[in-house]
Amino acid sequence: MEFEKTVPFDPGYSKISFYFEDQISYVMGGYTQPKSPHQKKFQLNQLKPMVLDLINKSTAFYLGCMLWGGFLSQRFKNDPKEVVRSTPLPTNEEELQALDCSHEAKFILDYINTFERDCLYYLNTPAKIPNFIIEILKGYIEFAQINNNFINVEKTSDVKLPKVLDHFKDLSEEQLDNLCEKIYTVISYGKIEKLLDLGFYKV
Repeated sequence: MEFEKTVPFDPGYSKISFYFEDQISYVMGGYTQPKSPHQKKFQLNQLKPMVLDLINKSTAFYLGCMLWGGFLSQRFKNDPKEVVRSTPLPTNEEELQALDCSHEAKFILDYINTFERDCLYYLNTPAKIPNFIIEILKGYIEFAQINNNFINVEKTSDVKLPKVLDHFKDLSEEQLDNLCEKIYTVISYGKIEKLLDLGFYKV
């Protein structure tokens, strides 16, 4: 992938991602209605694979955002590029103050706690959500905070990286280009969950 004067803020994640809150509300809509413990157990057991799939896919999006930020920050550290957004930022002060890019990541973390509690109570088994998922979500929350919700990211040199990507400073240009290629491959196949296979890209 060649970049001359500009790079995209979003390499294409928006085309293959979704709002977790909307999807989980739809999937769990019937579950929240009053039922006997036996009914809750049966329904939760049926819904569990879908919930885990939604958590994985949503978390993969936030991992992808961090990986793309890491690529932009380090690949062009000697030749900063302009970052071009496909959607505009809020324009008035009230909307800017209310902007919280990590809102959904926080929501997912809270939801995971609730889901884990329900699985233990009704199914007598943990949800078995990997610590890696939690680490990604917490890393993204830090990523959004240190970049002030990305309001002032106009050039690649403006991108600040969370602690989980400290190692990116040691990656070679070839390794970073390889990461970029992998990201675009995932996007082309429309399988955002495959970003989880990249991890934090510790090569």
